[in-house]
Amino acid sequence: MPEENSRQSVPFEPRKSKQRKPAAKKGTPIVKPKTASPAMAEQGSGYIPDVVSKRMIRRVLVFCGIPILMGMGIFLGSYWIIINHLFKVPNTVVLLTSMACLGLSVLGLSYGILSASWEEDSSSQGSLLGWQEFKINFGRMADAYRASKQMQSSIDRD
Repeated sequence: MPEENSRQSVPFEPRKSKQRKPAAKKGTPIVKPKTASPAMAEQGSGYIPDVVSKRMIRRVLVFCGIPILMGMGIFLGSYWIIINHLFKVPNTVVLLTSMACLGLSVLGLSYGILSASWEEDSSSQGSLLGWQEFKINFGRMADAYRASKQMQSSIDRD
């Protein structure tokens, strides 16, 4: 993974954990300066750009939709085979293959979101399967999880 300083951060990427300031004495209100503009506040508030969300939706439709259609097709195809008495299909085969396809669609949902390029510019559509984008975005997600876990444990200790 390239150095953190060499890449631009995504608008909705979690910020790095900052050093906590010592708590002020009780009874003295803390006044925060209002230096951030509304655009900056919106940028860091978890906003997902429209271009990125449409890119995610397209990938989710492919990686989640195809396995769901396969699962439903297996279920309906098995039903058609059984009612036309073509051959005996064990119930467990129908159940396991349908469940496998539906489970694959759940994985496709996550992969569709993580494999989309989170960069806002339209030139970075990403690759067809999105493996490089998946590795980058999964790393970002894991880093954010570790940072929140570390922050939570430091809060619990106080």
